[in-house]
Amino acid sequence: MGSELLLYAYGAVCLSMIVFNMVYNIYLNRRDRQIVRVSGDLERRFLEQLENIRTRGNVDEEHIRYMGRRLSNVNQLMAFDKVLNEHTEEENKEVIREYLNQFYPAFIHLTVVYQGRENVQAAYFAYFLSKHKPQDHMVFDVVQEIMTEYMLKDNFYCRVNALKALYAFGSPENVAAAILLQDRSGSFFHEKLLTDGLLSFTGDHNRLIDLLWTDYEKFSVKTQLAILNYIRYKSSGYKEEMYRIMMDASLDKELRLAAIRYFGRYVFPPARDALVAFAVDKEPENWEYAAVSVSALGRYQGRKVMEALFQAIHSSNWYIRYNASASLEAHGLDYNRLLEVVAGRDRYAREIMMYRLDTRRLEQEKVQEVPA
Repeated sequence: MGSELLLYAYGAVCLSMIVFNMVYNIYLNRRDRQIVRVSGDLERRFLEQLENIRTRGNVDEEHIRYMGRRLSNVNQLMAFDKVLNEHTEEENKEVIREYLNQFYPAFIHLTVVYQGRENVQAAYFAYFLSKHKPQDHMVFDVVQEIMTEYMLKDNFYCRVNALKALYAFGSPENVAAAILLQDRSGSFFHEKLLTDGLLSFTGDHNRLIDLLWTDYEKFSVKTQLAILNYIRYKSSGYKEEMYRIMMDASLDKELRLAAIRYFGRYVFPPARDALVAFAVDKEPENWEYAAVSVSALGRYQGRKVMEALFQAIHSSNWYIRYNASASLEAHGLDYNRLLEVVAGRDRYAREIMMYRLDTRRLEQEKVQEVPA
């Protein structure tokens, strides 16, 4: 009897799931049809205004007021997003750019409206703005100031999309302020997400880096790590600062590793001896310092560097051996010579060199297979 009840209960659950899926699919189909219908009307109004720009150079003010009211409904905003996405032809780009610039009063209105909406709607508006922002704008304008305040919302996607919009606007001051607000909120973005976002910034990277560095000590360690990685990709002007971080044993390990990676991208002669010391460190708990330093030494010259790399090729740690083989290759050493050096003496070293040799051969074969 018990097994039969369990079977009936399982059947009821399956049936309810089928009914739910049917109802949900009906809802999605109705919503899609509604968006298509609404977007058709919005498209007609949009194209009329593009023609107005072509013929007399401006958008009707009544249109801007009307769209500000209409797009206050998130479904209408989604439909308008669809319209804008469908009109990306090269010949229309300049006209659409001018339309968005003249649409700016509506953007101000909508930014205020969605700031007071639930998090999901606010997040969608920030996403919309990141894609369809006006091009001509001031560094300190109302939309960006309010978008910075979106960073205070307790929704992750809202903050992510608000930052995307600010990256797109290109104001270093507003982006720096937003990141500080985000950090102080205690709800951290993953450092890679933050670094990738900073790399997508459309404004002056040097100015943004200067602002972030000014407040560097105010940030949490995770945000500091994202900033250091961002600087590594965008500026060679922080060698002294990175050297101090690398040598400060009181700092978080990840920060020091980020500084070592910086010197693998930008050669700084005073850092060479420190990198060699890290590379030959035999303490097991310091293997990450050794592995990253060995990789960085591929850019440095000198007898001590080569001795450290040949020593590292015999390490019991796979990552250290692998990075040492890559750095030796970067120094132009012939693989046959390297194999002669390690043959018969160290199985680990011989295996890693053979692995690098096979990897390089496969990469060369792929290049040869690509049609011209």
